[in-house]
Amino acid sequence: MPNPKHQTAKPDKPQSSLFRDDLARILDAVNAWGFLEDVKEAKPRQINCFGPKDFRGFVPRPWVGVLLWSKYRNYYAYKTLHLLGIWACKDDEAAQIVVGTKSLPYKLPFFDVESYHYNIQKRFDLHYQGDAAPPPESSRRYTAIYAPEQRLFIRGEIQSTLLAWTAEFN
Repeated sequence: MPNPKHQTAKPDKPQSSLFRDDLARILDAVNAWGFLEDVKEAKPRQINCFGPKDFRGFVPRPWVGVLLWSKYRNYYAYKTLHLLGIWACKDDEAAQIVVGTKSLPYKLPFFDVESYHYNIQKRFDLHYQGDAAPPPESSRRYTAIYAPEQRLFIRGEIQSTLLAWTAEFN
């Protein structure tokens, strides 16, 4: 029989960690990663897409997101990077699903083509000013309060929203 003095208690997860885990499960339930993979695989003619990648944060409230980043296909297009993402945010007692876009300006004083093309495939934060937090209200293309019984409806709405975004670049 194990000695109770030598057993260590598992620490409770902090409340914010529980929110983020629940939010990540919600994104999984609505197939956020899969839909963004589909957008990337569609290879829109006018842009290069990178990602998807997951991100987490607390400001202004707990959120988890899956994002693609893209730029137009010309040499000087590096000056602005466009994010497309699906976020799950803690909103009072409910979770909110957000599909939206953000634009980030290039932040370095020079442009090194080799470094840029190597790094942009893995991450965008080295070269661009801004973060992966949910977009402002004006840049949101779809929002919904998540309810498990509405999961399939929300998935359909997200897919339609992403198809319309992709069509803008073909």
